[in-house]
Amino acid sequence: MSQEATLHIKLDLEMDEQLARLARARKSSKARLVRDAITALYQVPVEELPVQQHRALSAYQGGYISIGKLAEVMGLHVLALRSWLEERGIAQNTTMSLDDHEYA
Repeated sequence: MSQEATLHIKLDLEMDEQLARLARARKSSKARLVRDAITALYQVPVEELPVQQHRALSAYQGGYISIGKLAEVMGLHVLALRSWLEERGIAQNTTMSLDDHEYA
C-alpha cells in the first residue's frame, strides 16, 4: 500500500481558472498538473547529479553497465529509472532490433 499525504493550498481565482483551462486542454486534472509541477521543480538536472551517479549514467550510455546496475546507483526501481530516462530524452539501451519479430 502506498503512502500518501494531502496538501491543501489556496489559489486566487485567476490562477485556479488558468489551471482548470490547462487541465482541460491536457485532458488531465488540476491535482495531476500541480503534482507534476512540484516534481519538475525538485528534479536535479543531469549535469548536476552527484559524481557517482553521473559516472554511472555515462557508463550506461556507453554500454558498460546494465540498466539494473544504473538503477541501483541511482537509488530507483528499474521501471522508475526507465521513466526518468525517458523524461530526459536519454536513449535506453535495449537488445531488441527491428527485425527481432522474424525470429520470435
